[in-house]
Amino acid sequence: MIQKAGIALGLLVLVALAVPAGVPLQISYVSSDSMSPTIDTNEGYVLVPAGTVHPGDVITFYSEERATYVTHRATQVTSDGIVTKGDGNPSTDQASGYPLVQPSDVSGKLLTVGGRLVVIPYLGTLLGAITSYWYLVVGALGAYLLFGGSGSDRRRTRKHVLRSREIVLPVVVLVFVAGVVFVSQGAVQQTTVYTVTEQPTPIPSTLTVGEAATESISLQTTKSPFAHVVTETDGMEIVRMTPESGTAVDNQPPREATGWLPWHPFESSTQRIETRIPAQETAGPHATSIRMHPYPAVLPGELITRLHEIHPLVAAISTVGTSVLPLSLVYWLFVDTTAPLRSGRSRLERTLGGRR
Repeated sequence: MIQKAGIALGLLVLVALAVPAGVPLQISYVSSDSMSPTIDTNEGYVLVPAGTVHPGDVITFYSEERATYVTHRATQVTSDGIVTKGDGNPSTDQASGYPLVQPSDVSGKLLTVGGRLVVIPYLGTLLGAITSYWYLVVGALGAYLLFGGSGSDRRRTRKHVLRSREIVLPVVVLVFVAGVVFVSQGAVQQTTVYTVTEQPTPIPSTLTVGEAATESISLQTTKSPFAHVVTETDGMEIVRMTPESGTAVDNQPPREATGWLPWHPFESSTQRIETRIPAQETAGPHATSIRMHPYPAVLPGELITRLHEIHPLVAAISTVGTSVLPLSLVYWLFVDTTAPLRSGRSRLERTLGGRR
């Protein structure tokens, strides 16, 4: 019972990590020290529905200027919006040039118990290790499911017989959920915030009001013939991509690229990406970003792109499910799932007239 409860809890955590911000429950972690010492880098938290935001609440909200989700404390709530500040920052976000946070952009607030934030130590570090060595984790869990209960065999009645489906089904579910988590979190992103000024200036990362600009970005990517990568841009458009071989590709379709599969060896390469930033009408911060979402190339690339446009999680579930489904079907069609694990004969053997 404890073993099954532990597996169920682990799957619940993996699902909570995979869901996007805005759902009733999300587990995530901070990747910077802007909330230190309240929440240090790589410490996790639990996000719950925000309801009414009050000064002092730590909230997660989407920032269009940063093109990402931000977790900061609400210091003031006004009729025009919410003033936010990282506990480790010297000034509020609005004093740094960002607009007031609107209630519609708030995904939730961090869970507190007894007035204290619930913090999960080292969650980011743990997830990084799991992502890098996922195959060892899945293999260890599979081995535990297969052999972990042997120590308690003496307490079981002799009538209990371990069936193959009792092992295979949890492993399939675990592989599917873990695959969805790793694929949905496997995006490579680079964000740059430019300062738009009224007059031209030689300062780097600045733009001039009313003038378009071109920027060159170096992005570390991976390549594999077994993956399809959906590329998105915000605040800019891709004009030219120069792969590692040095052959330039003009007007590269922004949603076509190479990528990686978590379970397949891949090569790393640096691409030079030339982008065009459209003219800005007002002064202030202008955020640009490039995101590359790799998916297993088990479906047509055009279909994966359409699924991604619905939601990245939809594309992750569809591609990972398509990868796992054939193996599952082979098992259920040709293996006797009700047979004891040690002495069972496969359906294929019986069909071919194997010995009895």
